[in-house]
Amino acid sequence: MIEQLRFYITHSLNDLRVNTRLTFFALLSIAAGVAAIVSLQTLGIMIEEAVTGNLQETNQGDVRTRIFAAGENEEDLYAPFEEAGLIVTETVSFVGQSGEVVTLSEAGLESIREWIDQSDYAGTVDVTAKIPLTNPIAIFFGSGTGTNLTIEATGENVSNLTGFVVDPKVFPLYSDITTADGQPLADVLQAPNDVVLSEATQDTVDIAIGDVIVIAGANEPFTVRGFVSAEEGVSSTDDILAGIFGFYYVSQDAITLFDDVTISYDPLYFRLDDPAQADAFAEALAAEYPFFETTTTEDLREQNEASMEQINQLLTIMGLISLLIGSIGIVNTMQVVVRRRMLEVAVLKTLGMQGEQVTLLFLVQALLLGIIGSLFGIVLGWIATFALQSAAEAITASSLDFVLALSPAINGVVMGVIVTTIFGFLPTLSAAQVRPGIVIRPREGVVPRAGIVQRLLVLLFIILVIAAITQTILGASFLLALGVVAGTFVAAGIIYMILWVLIWLIGRFMPAFGIADLKVSLRQMLASRGRGASTLLALVVGVFSLSTITLLAESITSVLGEALEEQGNISITVNNYNQLEDVTSILDNFDGVNSYNTLLGYEAELVSWEDVETGNTYTPEDIPQVVVDADISFPPFFDGTEEEQQDLQLEILDFSLFNTTVEARTITEEDSEQSMTFGRALTPDDADEPRIIYANTPVLEGLGISEGDRVTYRISNQGLFGSSSEDVTFEVAGMAVAEVIAIAGSGNYAPTSAFPENINPTSISISADVTDERLSELRLELSEVAGVFVLETAILTTLITGLLAQFTAFPTLVAILGLIVGGVVIANSVALATMERRNEIAVMKSVGLQRERVLGMLLLENGILGLIGGFIGVGIALNFVVVLAVTTGSGFTSIPWGTALLLMLLCVIVAIIAALTSAWTASGEKPLTVLRYE
Repeated sequence: MIEQLRFYITHSLNDLRVNTRLTFFALLSIAAGVAAIVSLQTLGIMIEEAVTGNLQETNQGDVRTRIFAAGENEEDLYAPFEEAGLIVTETVSFVGQSGEVVTLSEAGLESIREWIDQSDYAGTVDVTAKIPLTNPIAIFFGSGTGTNLTIEATGENVSNLTGFVVDPKVFPLYSDITTADGQPLADVLQAPNDVVLSEATQDTVDIAIGDVIVIAGANEPFTVRGFVSAEEGVSSTDDILAGIFGFYYVSQDAITLFDDVTISYDPLYFRLDDPAQADAFAEALAAEYPFFETTTTEDLREQNEASMEQINQLLTIMGLISLLIGSIGIVNTMQVVVRRRMLEVAVLKTLGMQGEQVTLLFLVQALLLGIIGSLFGIVLGWIATFALQSAAEAITASSLDFVLALSPAINGVVMGVIVTTIFGFLPTLSAAQVRPGIVIRPREGVVPRAGIVQRLLVLLFIILVIAAITQTILGASFLLALGVVAGTFVAAGIIYMILWVLIWLIGRFMPAFGIADLKVSLRQMLASRGRGASTLLALVVGVFSLSTITLLAESITSVLGEALEEQGNISITVNNYNQLEDVTSILDNFDGVNSYNTLLGYEAELVSWEDVETGNTYTPEDIPQVVVDADISFPPFFDGTEEEQQDLQLEILDFSLFNTTVEARTITEEDSEQSMTFGRALTPDDADEPRIIYANTPVLEGLGISEGDRVTYRISNQGLFGSSSEDVTFEVAGMAVAEVIAIAGSGNYAPTSAFPENINPTSISISADVTDERLSELRLELSEVAGVFVLETAILTTLITGLLAQFTAFPTLVAILGLIVGGVVIANSVALATMERRNEIAVMKSVGLQRERVLGMLLLENGILGLIGGFIGVGIALNFVVVLAVTTGSGFTSIPWGTALLLMLLCVIVAIIAALTSAWTASGEKPLTVLRYE
């Protein structure tokens, strides 16, 4: 047995050495997949070390506290502390909706310090805070104290900034926040009017150290002393708006320079002399101040470990997919190996070797390819990790230390060897079927095929092994993993058949237009359509992943831009109806306001709904039964009991129909062009009619509301001198496709004349189209009206684009790796094809074809294959985008056709470059050498 194994290994190593080019591209296919696993897992370890390595620095203390939002049954929790002046409750309004923000007062912070001094932790705890100058709503709208700055010398303005007030001598408790030139905050924030800006500010305006700026709400100018990166200055999870729009730091002494700033604290950061007591201190603090939600370094460790476990699972699965893509190259390589060694196998079988021994011989060769390729892949993976480090740092907004981790290397080798061996097994079955008679007739040999039963059993074995690996990665049940893997193989098989048919159709029916080179390329595609389909399968997976992420992100941005453009470039929210006249007066008299539209939102409580088709009239008490009869399907929002699910469904129904907001609009021609699910849009002719348009929701559609139905609402409001209400009956004109972006309101609207004049609206928003050059002036003038918020709609685009970039950056990175692996598989396939066609190439060169022309035919052939792969991969991704466009009613103008064409072109370029790396050498071989030995 040992002697046989030694013979198998020696024989296989010798074959790998003799067929150098064949071996190289086979190893490259394996190495590319293993490199993806190693690089992704290593990046995962680097990220994990960054978020769990210095937990005190990440948590900005041993203990961090936040005041949690009390529920309905916990409101009394705040009462004694609010009466004592320890906490401050501020009501914040946003597009007609109001909420409370609770923060700790100066007296509250002093109370905590006194408690610490009287506790067992006296003299062992430091406490500090990062005080925001304004609330997130004001930051979002770019209105209010501290949200804007103006360069004194040039008048340029930067808005939507987050201002932080800190004690630079103490904050942060661990490590330092350093400026771009390496100075800590304590060294640059010396005077009350010193300020450090985020580096993002420099991307917006031309600003430098030493410039004098005016911050909104401050009574003295500030001097810029430095710039800080987002990675250095803010938390990617706690300070999202600051990370996207920008921020600045000032010292706590600067508070005196602002007139309208009330000092309050949330969160607080604590440092203990003995960090091991962090949990005990947090429990004692929460017991004394029960409104605190505490996070210790141990809590943060558990959170990060849970998150990183999911991330590592995802990265490993993505790496495994890349390895499976690379395995297509292994299958193709082993098929060529068997074909080229048929005579050798026939000789061995003539000498007495059995079929199973031949299979074992080739299986050993596949195993050796797996081992060598996996080791090569480890090195490539480390190189890829080093190259991708900066991209990963930008994605995670943290500094990553490069490591040569052992576990990803071991995982890469194990998975690489297993996958290579099992995928190399199927082609080796054909070797066992070779008949010894080929020795006599070597040129008549055709590669035999294994039996159908054998092939099915091997395929089942492959699926079981991959399912076992997937189960180990995900920790899921084996049946679930088996279902996922089997489904993936079925999907891959369907795509393979589609590609096979497409290649056959193109090779068979595509006209050559009298071009001989194109005709030869099409004939060759037709002859090798099986390998071409399997090769394109690898490319399609990579380009599909990349296309889906890219096209959906760009389409969402486009839909967002179009929706916001229709609403004007600013949105103004007015909290009090009595202020509406002041705001409209400013807009009417301001030179630069091209147009504006006012939306008045009224609280509406359902009184009755008359169904004109059945003649039935339903009250709110009747409608739950209508829901049951209509069998409306509600999504399972949580895993609750049946009664809890039913209660939640009724809450959704109550929100969408019983108690809703109906907007009063001045009906324009633009409204008449709105896309409708049923019925018709309102036109200016309906301005005096009480007709209502509903925004499309599954609940309303499921209830069966239709055109002509009569719905009566009680329109009411709460005033200073009591409440008032009036019933209004609306005729349903239709149901509009829900808008993707609605800055205010519910999307349900009716003409302004339909609403009672004696009832004031509960929410007021104005959409205006203003000349860009005068936006800052208008914002400044409107800020003089108390309670008015101004939002530039471009800010929403920036916010959504920034969030999309964060969410899609890592998947895009993984998709690019998959595309590279697909390119390697193409290079492998072309290398195999050129080896099999050496005679053909030599004959073409013998009859006078130049190297460039032979190379051109090879590239043309693979360029067509790349175009097919791009058409399929990008085409499938486009389907998702089309569904998005149809669902949102944005039309086909929101579909990024240009980007789709560029991605198809990228697919062609990848195919041509991959083919060029393999075909260049083959096209340059001397024909005499080839014909002599082939």
